[in-house]
Amino acid sequence: MKRYLGFAKQCLMVITPMIASSILATPPSQAATLAFAQEGLSFTNFSESFGIIDRQNQANTNASTFSEDATVLTLNQQVQTDFTFTPPQAYTKVGLSLASGQGTSYLGTADTLGKIVGNFDIDAGELFSFDFTAYLNLGTSIDDPLTENARSIGDISFLLFDTSDIDPANISDLIAALISGNQSIGISPLDYFLLTGNVNTAGNDDFLAYQNSQNISFLNEFQESDFVGNEELARAIINGSYKRSFENKTNLTLVAVRKSQVKVAAPEPSTYLGSTLFFILAAIALKAKRRGNKPVNIMK
Repeated sequence: MKRYLGFAKQCLMVITPMIASSILATPPSQAATLAFAQEGLSFTNFSESFGIIDRQNQANTNASTFSEDATVLTLNQQVQTDFTFTPPQAYTKVGLSLASGQGTSYLGTADTLGKIVGNFDIDAGELFSFDFTAYLNLGTSIDDPLTENARSIGDISFLLFDTSDIDPANISDLIAALISGNQSIGISPLDYFLLTGNVNTAGNDDFLAYQNSQNISFLNEFQESDFVGNEELARAIINGSYKRSFENKTNLTLVAVRKSQVKVAAPEPSTYLGSTLFFILAAIALKAKRRGNKPVNIMK
């Protein structure tokens, strides 16, 4: 467990030596907090080229101190979302999202969002396929659970929709409405994959979970979690593939979303940032009511 928190602290010290040394070399009278997230989703070996594609990349940080002894550092590093047409492949990742603080009163947050939308024309009877890799690495550390909070959230998902009867010009608007949680549109995914983790050092709502529909198979699965004590961890790496054929010519839209969110606070706030995106997409996926789901959950 400590080797992963140590890695994050080493990154912090390399990036900003003066601030990091102040935060990490904390005297016994002043406690320190740390939360970090690393995550990525990549697609390779598409059997078809992209028709239309959209991408989005966001990164935000906020650091506030409310006492003279407080110091906060927040950062997002290597936040990327991109694709290539030859060969057709796409990825979204955050190398390191981190928040750290010390003192008696402060709040620091860092969050990222990556989105990929790909569109494919599949002939009748043709097998459409691709490979994917999804990974999460979440960690938190605090000194005093009575006054401090450190939280790390990671959400990764992709969903596939039959958009044969939708005007290509309206696909982007449709996807935006779906991600925002508008359930009145009346379209459900054909297939989906969901991976999420939540590490809350001062709370009892830690979990690591993933779920997939029947046309998605896993080639390799690794998971590790430690939800005990003042240092906590959740990690998962999943390699898989998607394969499906269609009786009729089909226009297929792939929607991939990656979200990370880290927060440190002292004193512990009464409210906290929630992991809503996963549950929105999970609700959309479950509406499909497809057989063969394979849920796996690791709960605190």
